[in-house]
Amino acid sequence: AKTRGVADIVFLIDVSGSMAPCIDALRKNIEVFIDSLSAGDANNAAPVKDWRGRVIGYRDAEHDRDWFQDHPFVRDGVALKAQLANLRAEGGGDEPESLLDALYKVATMEATAKGAQSEDPSRWRYRSEAARVVVVFTDASFKETLVVPEAKGGSLQDVANVVMANRIILSLFAPNFEGYDRLSQIDKSEWEVVEYEGLSPQEALQKFTSDPVNFRTTLKQLAASVSKSAETVAL
Repeated sequence: AKTRGVADIVFLIDVSGSMAPCIDALRKNIEVFIDSLSAGDANNAAPVKDWRGRVIGYRDAEHDRDWFQDHPFVRDGVALKAQLANLRAEGGGDEPESLLDALYKVATMEATAKGAQSEDPSRWRYRSEAARVVVVFTDASFKETLVVPEAKGGSLQDVANVVMANRIILSLFAPNFEGYDRLSQIDKSEWEVVEYEGLSPQEALQKFTSDPVNFRTTLKQLAASVSKSAETVAL
């Protein structure tokens, strides 16, 4: 039997200095995502009644001491908003950040056992019991070589392998850099290219997230896409 309408969602957010407006826009509009997700939509995306969300911030694993800001899975919008409010966008500049390291950590996060009676807010649910979605927001490129101890020296291919092995569905909101094109080749991944004529990647994401009407539409589309993923959970 397939579990439908169940999803564990991680918002994996670049928290370097230029990301403050994006984080703020997410905090202000996250209800739009949650409401669309739990209600379904007119294009008959089935509602996801049973969702958990968590917010994780990342910076540069080589240069920032607390480069990975983790939070537990929660089940309500207020708690998710609080996690977003807790993110501090600082440092980082516009040089490459450690997205691959962060993705590796998230993809290899422990999961609860099949048929477990209780949930663990620090773990994924068992893979056939909930769709696993990771939503990335960033305005920078990423470092190509992993430095986290569990995958030191690894590459994008190692990340792609654990993302697929652990049935992660990736949704990227990122600039038009070649690396994101390669990440988006991973099975079931989606990439929304954030770019505007004449704007830097940092300015582009700020513009993309600052228009409330457009950004809410984006979040509704994201919710529809998560709903679709949650309809057919991989066994």
